[in-house]
Amino acid sequence: MDTLSRHKSFLLASAVLLLASIFTPQTNHTRENIVPVESHIKPEAILPTTTSHSMDTPRGTSSADTEVMNVHAGTLPHDTKLDPSCIFCKIVSGEAPCFKVYETKYSLAFLAKPPVSHGHTLIIPKYHSRTLTDPGLPDEFLADVGPIMKKIAVMNGEDSYNVIQNNGRTAGQSVDHVHFHVVTKPANQPNQGLVLTPQSWPSYPTTDEEYTQDADKMKQIGRSHGFPGVSA
Repeated sequence: MDTLSRHKSFLLASAVLLLASIFTPQTNHTRENIVPVESHIKPEAILPTTTSHSMDTPRGTSSADTEVMNVHAGTLPHDTKLDPSCIFCKIVSGEAPCFKVYETKYSLAFLAKPPVSHGHTLIIPKYHSRTLTDPGLPDEFLADVGPIMKKIAVMNGEDSYNVIQNNGRTAGQSVDHVHFHVVTKPANQPNQGLVLTPQSWPSYPTTDEEYTQDADKMKQIGRSHGFPGVSA
């Protein structure tokens, strides 16, 4: 084979190898053993970051019409459970109005009435459980809430905010349906939002022995439920 032919063969082989490297799927690196959670947030459902509190209103509808907009048909999981006497379940089903700001298959977020600060938002799972544990919120619903908290915080446009979730009357729960508050804390309005002081957030002294007793009790209960993340 002459020199020109050898050069042509070399260039052809190089081109084939380059194309193969581009179009051959890359092998994933070994990842931590984390249970995957399917994302149910569609790109078109993500609202732009803004400090405005106008609703995502379709053309031709007024702000009054917006108040009665809520869940669209076909957005409920097949395995959900709703309580017809629960006001939050009525919002999920469309029987009661809300100022919706975000929605996925598993969750609905709307403005709190009355709010404690501008943009105060409630995130509720589309599943009726009085608290996280009574009778119990399925993990797939709970897993959907975390990413929404972050998006709501971005949408509110504040650097400081609190995420609050109450369970039971003595813990401050007012509606018997699991819900999460995303509460803004405006820097120029100290009386809005969650007001934390040494009096409203009291701590008490404890010993290493009491820490050990509390940790051992919690881990014993966790192991009895088969929770995999409980340390030895």
